Amino acid sequence: MKVARYYNNNDVRLDEIPKPTIGPGELLVKVKKSGICGSDVLEYYRFAKMKKLGVDNLILGHEIAGDIVEVGDGVKGFKIGDRVFVSHHVPCFDCYYCNQGHHTACDLLHNTNFDPGGFTEYIRIPKVN
Repeated sequence: MKVARYYNNNDVRLDEIPKPTIGPGELLVKVKKSGICGSDVLEYYRFAKMKKLGVDNLILGHEIAGDIVEVGDGVKGFKIGDRVFVSHHVPCFDCYYCNQGHHTACDLLHNTNFDPGGFTEYIRIPKVN
């Protein structure tokens, strides 16, 4: 499948990667739209630090809408053909931080994500997203 891969502000390439495969509790979504968020624009500033960690490219995009094309075992409430919005991070609403109104400190929020990113044809997401 095609992805828009960010190497730097002057180098964004249309590359091919394998379509993600899903497992239990996951969905595969065909991306119809992916917004460009301010945080995508800010990757330029973070990228130098990431390169020091060995990351040389990114697939950005996290404000995604699309259609479900596969549903993993154990997923309830979703079916093939459903149109969905994919939230990039989701708080649990049950931990200490969520109960104090500090959703951005929730461990679940920082440990949920999707693969590979919104600027792609298909995206694998946990149901929670």
